[in-house]
Amino acid sequence: MAKIEAFVFKNYRHQNLVGVLHHGVGKEPRPCIIACHGFVETKMGDRSRFLVDFAQYTVEHNLSVFRFDFAGCGDSEGKFVDLTIASELEDLQAAIDVVSTKVGIDSQRIGVFGQCLGAVTAIRAGSRDPRVHKVVAWAPFANFANALLGLVGEEAFQILQQGGEAEFIYRGQLFQCGPRILSESSNLDMFEEMDQIHKPLLVIHGTEDSVVSITEVEKLIDFAQGTPGEKKLVVIEGAHHSFPYHRDKLFALASK
Repeated sequence: MAKIEAFVFKNYRHQNLVGVLHHGVGKEPRPCIIACHGFVETKMGDRSRFLVDFAQYTVEHNLSVFRFDFAGCGDSEGKFVDLTIASELEDLQAAIDVVSTKVGIDSQRIGVFGQCLGAVTAIRAGSRDPRVHKVVAWAPFANFANALLGLVGEEAFQILQQGGEAEFIYRGQLFQCGPRILSESSNLDMFEEMDQIHKPLLVIHGTEDSVVSITEVEKLIDFAQGTPGEKKLVVIEGAHHSFPYHRDKLFALASK
């Protein structure tokens, strides 16, 4: 049985973050994939626990997986209302710091992957951090402001535009987000981020994604084709934004 290690680590803002490291089965040192959960989700994934299932699948292929809660999510310190694009990147970089020191992990082969907002964060880490060996992005946002509008709704979005904190309901739960996440999105250029990734990048998208259009993602991949490192888009026919019916195929692609 694969070894599982849970621990607390600090982000750069001195908050306690909680993570779980699933050690791969087989010879050490092993590559490690750091999982970035989606918007208003946790290290478990959504209610179906798909990040737990992904970790359990992946360790059987001699890869380790580290899943953690961003600040303000799950078991980590902080408030969701303070979550920003910049804070997620800092949290991921802190996760890379701690995973790189773990016994049995090959620090030269650390990959990052994410879904939804976590995919944006994974791409941004890949464009900045030389320790990132590979990036896998499930349904990344090309235009985060537009995606945020769809996620929180028009009324909450207008409050954010006016500089206020807005409540919104997502999958039957009440959340509150702050204006910084919207103001930062205005300065986020995903084409520039893609241009700076000089390492392998795999983007996985579904034809039935109602949050992020496949056309947006195709434009990102086309733009990045001239940069160093293989850039590949895999489209899964019939898949939705969270891939509820295509997890086996998704896991197989992401763990290669």
